[in-house]
Amino acid sequence: MTASVKANPFVRNHFIRDGINRAIYEEMQLDSSIYLFGEGCEVKQHYDAPYILEAFPTRVTTMPIAEDGSINFAVGASLLGVKPIVDIITADFLYRAMDSICNTAAKQNFLRDRKTTIVIRSEFLTGGPTTGQRPEALFTHIPGLNVVVPSTPRDAYGLMLTALRTPGVTLFFEDRMIEDAEFNNNHGIWSNSIPWSEALPLGTSMWALRGQRSNVTVVTYGMMRQVVQRALEPYKFNHDYYAEDYPMLCDVIDLRCLYPLDWAFLKKMLERTGRLLIVEPDVRYGGAGAEIAATIAEEMPHVRVKRLGAPRATIPASKSLHDGILPTREAILDAVRNW
Repeated sequence: MTASVKANPFVRNHFIRDGINRAIYEEMQLDSSIYLFGEGCEVKQHYDAPYILEAFPTRVTTMPIAEDGSINFAVGASLLGVKPIVDIITADFLYRAMDSICNTAAKQNFLRDRKTTIVIRSEFLTGGPTTGQRPEALFTHIPGLNVVVPSTPRDAYGLMLTALRTPGVTLFFEDRMIEDAEFNNNHGIWSNSIPWSEALPLGTSMWALRGQRSNVTVVTYGMMRQVVQRALEPYKFNHDYYAEDYPMLCDVIDLRCLYPLDWAFLKKMLERTGRLLIVEPDVRYGGAGAEIAATIAEEMPHVRVKRLGAPRATIPASKSLHDGILPTREAILDAVRNW
């Protein structure tokens, strides 16, 4: 099967979205219980993945503009054996469905012997004040919810496969602040020459960058992986050329999942380096990085910890101002240099 690679100008991360849609398409072929629901879902699939709509026209349903209603509908459908994928367009709209997600959907597998599976898709946008918000850390607090934030097309594909096969409720975030320019044509998902990975287990981190004899472990996720990687890539090797300018060498870990979180891998790396820098694209106060920092401080008190993130402030409407409140390359380099 082939598909057009012509990019939709309204989708900045065409490759990541293609990874998500490829996984959905493949699983819908194998599992007739998977359905797509969401506001404007048919229109979205028509533009983003027409092959899904063409192959499964009765399993893609546009819902009324009521996010909490869509989640509750999905819960009811899941109790009848359906595996719903609910599209909540943008992460800002999740606030309208907090009760349905946290107080209804998340509780189902604790109340019944028959386990259900629900995947809630949403996107991080840019610009504010009522768009561009990142509520991912809120959901890590709720028992029964998994939280996934892939930063590459392959991760998006492999993690979506797993989310659709895992009992429970998975919040699956697409970070649209990662632009296509971050990837090359080798990420084109319909290329038969690309050895795509199988399903990726939830709660497994991966190397984004591995230095030689590193003495700092940098932990990040989502759009910040690309920012961190661009900042630190030139300095991953211990060449004398960099010794004066950049005495610290870094490992960079992409979390991929905020819950479950790969504690074993993280602690193993910290035993090697003894220094942890957390760089998150979310509000620093009470975020995922705060949980990581607190846990490491309790269980590995010899490790030195720093955090970078956004201030606890309303997001500006301007994209340039929005970008300005996020950790920058210079801030990352300063944090690594100045221990």
